[in-house]
Amino acid sequence: MKFAMPHAKPVARTAARRGLLPFCSLLLLLALLAAGCQKSFMQVDDPQLKPIQEMIETQLPKGSTADRVTTFLSVRGYELQPTEKPGTLVAIIRHIDTQTVRPVTARVTFYFDANGKLNAIEMTRTPNQPIE
Repeated sequence: MKFAMPHAKPVARTAARRGLLPFCSLLLLLALLAAGCQKSFMQVDDPQLKPIQEMIETQLPKGSTADRVTTFLSVRGYELQPTEKPGTLVAIIRHIDTQTVRPVTARVTFYFDANGKLNAIEMTRTPNQPIE
């Protein structure tokens, strides 16, 4: 008399489905992380610098030309500083925080690729200077 397990195949199918679920979940998580990473090419932790970040991201999307960035800065009267690295542009951006009605100043470095297209921005808070 042979003994056969009647539930061998259903168990195998269930195990296969259980193995597929974590894999699909992992793919979904990776896709969401990738979408979140593409949202912004500049991360700022200081809440008072967020308005400057939003202004730059809406007016100067990734891929903007160096001429467009220079025009954007000069039209608004932002001070350009000399840079040591080729392919970079440094500006001092002063913004009035509407909640505290105090100035916030940032040193913003724009990085361009070999084709002169904007690919990264770095922003740090600097001490406020008197308005001249």
